[in-house]
Amino acid sequence: MLRTKRLLVTVLIVGAGIGSAVGLTSHAATTTKDPQTFITTLKSPVKSVANQYKLYPSVMMAQAALESAWGTSQLTTEANNYFGIKGSYNGQSVTMKTAEYNADGELYYTNAAFRKYPTAKASMTDNAKLLRGGTSYNPTIYSGTWRENAATYSDAANALTNTYATAPTYGSSLIAIIEQYSLDGLDNASAASSSSSASSSSSSTPTPAPVVYATATYHGATGNQTARFSSKHSSYRLYNHIKGTREKVTKTAWSKVNAYTGQQVYLDMRGVKKDPNTGKKTTWYRLRFSTSKSAKKYWVYSKALTLPTVKYASGKATVKLSSTATGSYYNHVYNSPYLAKAQGEVSKLTAKSYTADNQATKTQDGIATTWYRIKVGDKKYWVAAATQKVSPDFDYVTYSKASGTKKLGKKYAKYHPYNHVKKTHFDQKTLKWPSKAKVGTKVTINQQAFKPTYQTTWYRIQFSGDKTNYWVDAKALQ
Repeated sequence: MLRTKRLLVTVLIVGAGIGSAVGLTSHAATTTKDPQTFITTLKSPVKSVANQYKLYPSVMMAQAALESAWGTSQLTTEANNYFGIKGSYNGQSVTMKTAEYNADGELYYTNAAFRKYPTAKASMTDNAKLLRGGTSYNPTIYSGTWRENAATYSDAANALTNTYATAPTYGSSLIAIIEQYSLDGLDNASAASSSSSASSSSSSTPTPAPVVYATATYHGATGNQTARFSSKHSSYRLYNHIKGTREKVTKTAWSKVNAYTGQQVYLDMRGVKKDPNTGKKTTWYRLRFSTSKSAKKYWVYSKALTLPTVKYASGKATVKLSSTATGSYYNHVYNSPYLAKAQGEVSKLTAKSYTADNQATKTQDGIATTWYRIKVGDKKYWVAAATQKVSPDFDYVTYSKASGTKKLGKKYAKYHPYNHVKKTHFDQKTLKWPSKAKVGTKVTINQQAFKPTYQTTWYRIQFSGDKTNYWVDAKALQ
């Protein structure tokens, strides 16, 4: 069901304004149905339906009066539609001219299909279901009208402003009707009779269960970390809060912010939303369209964005910090999908070197950068290897092509095979000799390496029938 985005649609059509609906002028009394007759006629279905769905009868009656111009609108007389709800009801509808507001607040007219009901009570029930069930994109958009959430009828009436209707005076108009015709008496009668009527209404629809909102865990970010709108961004929406985590979450049309695919935006927070029913987690980001801290902020689902890619590799290395190193160290790689928050200045780290256990290669807009996770005390932080001011303590090595065969030497078992020349790569791994390895076993050479500092030679070898490469010290061969 679509949320109503209009201002007294049927009232505008028949030419009766808010003043006539409220009865503020003497002219109104002569152009509308007698209010008391209207109230008397609808008193029974309004009380029955409002009580069943735990709503305020006074608000329902006032809304029916305002939306239908006290029962005189064409939509009400022809279709028993007291609330201007669009669509069809059991396949029945009528098409009428209606006034709408666009995203810029400008009024225009168009034809639309409205639901046609068999009775007034059916119209009341359908409206109550709308208020209780909300819309597909926000099931709790009207939760402010529920009696468990609204302390008074005034609270419930005001909750319809900017949700059910866009008119800024919508709630106050309903309150004026309630006060002028003492409709709050319907609420008292409803509350008093609820217990006695419950036993005789065993066939009534059970009261909907209270809404349970999704929970979200928030992670702040430092600086102006960026992303770009993906080609599928228009399939999602911009919100003032993470969707489904609270009542009255509103959305903004893409056309209103002039968004386009590939547009760069600035991120300052990440939220992880957990569905209360399934436990499924989704990631959301809070964004701005400029670097200004005062720029309006929006929440968007992660799939609406194209974020930098980060590849991680576990390993071990000693990372040296240059005495001229600048910048911050972070809880995550800066501008990664996790977003990062600065934990301190690199220049304030007192040790000259730190042990790193993870390496990350981030690619953003085609540019790759390397990061290392170092241990500082009992905590771990990420530092950038930019401009070689932060660098791992690897041995220098030169490589050259090689071919031919050699045999495993008599003391080959004293040496370990590796996936890289020892102490030259972050993801250095010590391998095991294969079962076929024995003194004198022939191996094929496919690359050679030389460490000038230690004047040692290394070979990359393969065993017959095995495509695995092993780097070994030349002393393991003969």
